[in-house]
Amino acid sequence: MRILIVTPLYPPEVADAAVYAKELALRLSKNHKVTVIAYTHLPEEVRGVSIITIDKRKQRFARLRAFRKAFIHAVKNTDAVLAINGASVELPLLFTFFPRSVPLIFCIADVAAHLRGGLIEHLSFARADAIVRELPPRCPEILPFEPRPTEALTAYEASWTAHLRTLELLFSHVS
Repeated sequence: MRILIVTPLYPPEVADAAVYAKELALRLSKNHKVTVIAYTHLPEEVRGVSIITIDKRKQRFARLRAFRKAFIHAVKNTDAVLAINGASVELPLLFTFFPRSVPLIFCIADVAAHLRGGLIEHLSFARADAIVRELPPRCPEILPFEPRPTEALTAYEASWTAHLRTLELLFSHVS
């Protein structure tokens, strides 16, 4: 399956949504062809993942237009779109026609943006085929001179396995 991840944040940013986007791309790329469209200047690369960058240093309108143009081009070769919430993703998606045969799944990874939500988010979510609210936690810290947090790492991996299973089910039900 060809999956397009669209995200307002991506590493080297350290926000939860950025970390989630990279980890999601990495894990999905093991079984799928993954492309990421992200607002970033110098993205952290992930083997097997194509990354299309929209430079954050551009003026706001130019950024949104560039994102929309990149999305229109990329969605042509996509089986599913996974969008991470945030107005800079929601607004271009709201004003872009793409085939209903391409499912749109929103993941709420940026809780602060979700709490600010408003009309743009409401309209974008109304267009979505599914909204995923439960995401895996951040990876437990592995500190030098401390015992390895084996139980926490096992729980972390289990949460990602369950999350990917949920996404796979959504892909199969909405496509």
